[in-house]
Amino acid sequence: MPALPPDSENLLQRNLERDAAVIYVLDPDLRIVYCNEAWDRFAAENGGHGLERHLQLGQCVMDAVPDPLRQFYDDIFRKVLASRQAWEHSYECSSATVFRNFRMAVHPAPRAEGLVVVNSLTVERPHDSQDRKIYAPDPTVYLRADGIVAMCCHCRRTSRVRRPAVWDWVPAYVEKPPEKVSHSICDVCLSLHYPDFETE
Repeated sequence: MPALPPDSENLLQRNLERDAAVIYVLDPDLRIVYCNEAWDRFAAENGGHGLERHLQLGQCVMDAVPDPLRQFYDDIFRKVLASRQAWEHSYECSSATVFRNFRMAVHPAPRAEGLVVVNSLTVERPHDSQDRKIYAPDPTVYLRADGIVAMCCHCRRTSRVRRPAVWDWVPAYVEKPPEKVSHSICDVCLSLHYPDFETE
């Protein structure tokens, strides 16, 4: 695909920069080559210190994907690169106080050199006390012997040590994650968001 004319390229970048969605661009090796201003806003509003966009440039996006989902996203990104067909997916990314759903759209870049990933907010509301039972961050309940807390990368619930199939909403861990966190995925989120993907 030929390169865009300079005026079109400048317009595209200006529009990406002004968009409210969190948008990033990947090169064919899945390295981050651009993040828009919304990336920094989202990081600042959600305690993402050290995740500012200028620090992400050149990083492989797969390094930030939790282990259970790495193969899924690698396959999707490679498929869009090869087929030049867009792909969309919904996911949850809540904070301690706010429930949020996003829609991710992965598009081939206008020039056949990478991907444009757009993460649009679709739902945002305060957590309803009926939605989630709130648990205190008791280390005897959540801290494994190796000092790691397992938290779902989607719904942000925390797995219990003695009953690992039970995932609790622990706002204190969402607001300030423990020092050592394993970004896992609970069975509910796996079924809801990745029904055709089986982890090992």
